[in-house]
Amino acid sequence: MKKTHDQIDFNFSRPIDIQRNLEVDFINLVLNEISYEKEQNLNFDKHLKLLLLELYYCWVESDQQLLSVSMSKRGYLSNSRYNPNKISSYTIKVINFLKKENYIHFYPGFFDSIRKKSRLSRIRASDKLVKIFQRTKLPLKIKINHPSREYLIKTEGKKKIEYSDDFETQDVKEIIYNYNELISKTIIDIPLLEQSFINRYDKKKIIISKTASQANYIFQGSPYKKFKIEGCWWNRIDIEFLSTYSKYFIVNDSPTVFFDLSEKFNIFLKKKIGIENFFKKKDLENYGKSQICYLIVKAINSKNFESFFRSVLVEKKKFFKNEDLQAQEIKKNLLVFINNNQFISNFFFRNYRLYWDEYLTEVFYDLLKKCVPSNIPVYLIKDKIYSPQSFSQIVKSNLDQILNHTLGEKKSEISFTDCASYNFKSTGFFSRMFKSNKSISRRYVERVKTYK
Repeated sequence: MKKTHDQIDFNFSRPIDIQRNLEVDFINLVLNEISYEKEQNLNFDKHLKLLLLELYYCWVESDQQLLSVSMSKRGYLSNSRYNPNKISSYTIKVINFLKKENYIHFYPGFFDSIRKKSRLSRIRASDKLVKIFQRTKLPLKIKINHPSREYLIKTEGKKKIEYSDDFETQDVKEIIYNYNELISKTIIDIPLLEQSFINRYDKKKIIISKTASQANYIFQGSPYKKFKIEGCWWNRIDIEFLSTYSKYFIVNDSPTVFFDLSEKFNIFLKKKIGIENFFKKKDLENYGKSQICYLIVKAINSKNFESFFRSVLVEKKKFFKNEDLQAQEIKKNLLVFINNNQFISNFFFRNYRLYWDEYLTEVFYDLLKKCVPSNIPVYLIKDKIYSPQSFSQIVKSNLDQILNHTLGEKKSEISFTDCASYNFKSTGFFSRMFKSNKSISRRYVERVKTYK
């Protein structure tokens, strides 16, 4: 059954990625099936290739997903360093062509000046175009990104800004480029998930795919001063989801472990504010360990209890195992937590940033510098670092060194946790289904094929 306009989830969308590799035979085959007058217009062909590729990737990721597109000339900067294909407002002309020829479904955007709300236009492949996609097989292994793709992004607020390369940027670029080359050849997934996307606590959908697996190094000012690493689908997972599925992630379809950096929060807290935290068993009944870390961070950063309470209330599904908790119950839980932990609650509501997330990112980046040259795949998901079990001792040794250095502890050992046991010896789908301790979805089996 086709979805009606009212049933379409316009929030389940992503922007067009203008940094795709357009030199793939697949898209030329699709292009040959598209009915249009060959005007020998290379500019038209280039923009058509990009849109067809992105419509294809979007469809493969999920047939429910939409692409958000700007229909304003101001939405395109063809001379930006973040635009290696030199994609311009010519995109609008090609969108109108695809719309006219019924190759796409087009949903216009809007701007409400009264409510101060807006939405970019959305597009999705029509049945006519999907049939062409189905007849044209994409090779399993394909370079999806432009060779000159920018993974180093300078920002001012939420806006990308241009920058000039120097020794610092070149140093970071080498690490991040090589890391992306590594993760393009490896796979991280949750085999038991049937759907191609994760429903987040705020009802946003996170696509699990190769096309959503590019790590960006985002910085302000100097590359080493204030930065974060994000852009991959696992970066968008919320704390509650991770607390439920932390032991079900698999790297490279083989036994996997993770290192829980929240184990070092006590030492981090001691270094930052001079007091060592500990977790009481009764606190852990309502919260996971990671949630407690973030609650403490949020409380210290808040101006007062009311602002702390309002902030937690907005994100309640992120922190509480019971999603149905009402506002007064949440307030009561928070007050109990504060009263039970007077040793730390005296430091609450100082409007002081601990930079816990930033610290985790710095640890991870230091780890990348050690692991990437050795082709060891590692993944940071919130406060947990995942790697294949076969590399666990090497990763552990590197982490110990980094933590010893950053936390000032002479001995800062960290243990690893084994992920769920799957039957990795068998390659057949049905034998894996019935012999593994945990079910493996058809989606996962099909995805793994693209990495074999």
